[in-house]
Amino acid sequence: MKKYLVIMVVVALAFQVGCEPSMENQITLEKPEEALVEVSTEDKAIIDRSENLSDYIVELFGIDDTATIILNDTALVSVIMAYDKELTSDVKDLIRETVINMDTEIKEVLISGDEKVFFEIVDIVSSLMSGTPYDKHVGEIGKMMEKMNRRN
Repeated sequence: MKKYLVIMVVVALAFQVGCEPSMENQITLEKPEEALVEVSTEDKAIIDRSENLSDYIVELFGIDDTATIILNDTALVSVIMAYDKELTSDVKDLIRETVINMDTEIKEVLISGDEKVFFEIVDIVSSLMSGTPYDKHVGEIGKMMEKMNRRN
């Protein structure tokens, strides 16, 4: 009886070891390619500097939101003021001081309280973060600079 049991176990093991599933019947799970967008190091540095400036400016009293974009040594800053607050020359001076103190590479600060400009800057920064090269936005940023220079 023991021999019969041992033979059955050996035969069962032989079938288990000898059988391999065919590759046709196997389902293979492939890892999808990551859809990460590459942003060049220089563009990333400019975006980071812009975001850091926005973080500092929004902490100032009376400012609800801010968007900043940097072109060369000029920072374009657009702010949305808090309820019942106005973008006065004192507030502009405070923003200008904050930007120049926080980023030593900035020599000129253009400031706008226009929501349209705010959303244009937000769109540009979003586009840059999604991988669009900075060079594609230089013309648009240049036009905004001209408009803001006329208003300031």
